[in-house]
Amino acid sequence: MRRLPCLAALLLAAPLGAQPVDDYLGREMAARKIPGLAWAVAEHGAVTRQGALGLADVENGAPVGERSIFAIASLDKQLTAAGVLRAAELGKLALDDPIAQWADVDFPGVTLRHLLAHTSGLPDQVAGTLEGRYFTDYTSDQLLATVRGLVPVAPPGTRFLYSDAGPFLAQLATERAAGESWWEFMRRELFAPAGMTTPLSLAPGALVPGRVLAYTLDAHGELARDRRLDVEFGPLYDDLGMTVADFARWLAALDAGRPLSAASVAAMAAPVRLADGAAAGEPFQWSRYGLGVGLDDLLGRRLVAHSGHSGVGFARFPELGLAIVVFTNLEHPAGSDPVGLALAIAGLLRPELDLAALPALAGDAAELEELYRGLLSGAPALDRFAPALAGAVWNDGTGLAGRAPRWGALARFELLRDGELDGERALLARATHERATAYVRFSLDGAGRVSRLVWWHL
Repeated sequence: MRRLPCLAALLLAAPLGAQPVDDYLGREMAARKIPGLAWAVAEHGAVTRQGALGLADVENGAPVGERSIFAIASLDKQLTAAGVLRAAELGKLALDDPIAQWADVDFPGVTLRHLLAHTSGLPDQVAGTLEGRYFTDYTSDQLLATVRGLVPVAPPGTRFLYSDAGPFLAQLATERAAGESWWEFMRRELFAPAGMTTPLSLAPGALVPGRVLAYTLDAHGELARDRRLDVEFGPLYDDLGMTVADFARWLAALDAGRPLSAASVAAMAAPVRLADGAAAGEPFQWSRYGLGVGLDDLLGRRLVAHSGHSGVGFARFPELGLAIVVFTNLEHPAGSDPVGLALAIAGLLRPELDLAALPALAGDAAELEELYRGLLSGAPALDRFAPALAGAVWNDGTGLAGRAPRWGALARFELLRDGELDGERALLARATHERATAYVRFSLDGAGRVSRLVWWHL
């Protein structure tokens, strides 16, 4: 494969003060094999800086620019939740409406809130397959037919289970309650008031000026086209595309009190509780979940974050009025890890968020290091994990074993913080590899077992 042009040569003109960010991103793009990237920062209700590096189209040498349109993948979970909340503000529906009120499905007890929080108990399937293969095109009615036939795997409200069936049904409910297409409702009620001009449906067959192509890494670690975005789920659930600045405008608008009320923004970022009182949360990415957003804590600061399969992510610190958005075109599972990139930018901008500056604590971190090495090897010590987490760890839901070959050997493992989070002991460590640095937080239950595990690749 031919070498990519120098990233520095493709850097757009950026505001004063962006150079440390671009220097960091340039190094990480090379290490992670990210072809192209765009980033933006919102502070106190306005987008204050942005930049772009690398290639939007490797084959034709087209650079990423300020008008480049990225597929935002699961970042649309937040926008879907916002659509439901806005419809609720207008009195068109309620969060606790049963989904059967708005769609011809038979899922007793499942509400719109369950769908947005991924606690409906529905499996993660929207499109039907034939012998395990997807088709090229689906209509919204075909998607609904597939979802209608799903068999719940848990009673509603009892388990966090990430499922695209939920947002699809939530969009359908919003459309039917509003009496117009989901796109028309969202553009008028949310996108336009937030100052967003570029959101559009990224149907694979549409001609979209500035569309950024999607990439992954093959079995040999070489760049390859990611064909996941080549399937059309439409028109209701097609991938949503926009510029990085427009998503930053969305986050800025939330901090500025538009287009949702403060109560709705707070509801979106409130931790969802399961029937047994435990916090709903997706293992390994964030310890809690709200409505379409992940929730966590970074050095004592409240963190709202999410990633998308296509290699996009954001980190928002509501109390600081700060949000960072990073869009890449290398899929998240291939190691782009955009939330980690966003957190590193936050540290460059605000010293109080700088994980890299944390000194190591005195003391022995050997037991934690042993746990971490087990995760890297794909042979974790399951007896050290709480039962609710052990199954996911066994299935390498952490993603660490898959990344280990690309990161290289573990050179140093340091304990950075020993404190408390949500009533449990929380230990933050830094794992320095040959070609990567990861920050890992282990939460321990009363029996000393790991009850939650969150990691960020910075």
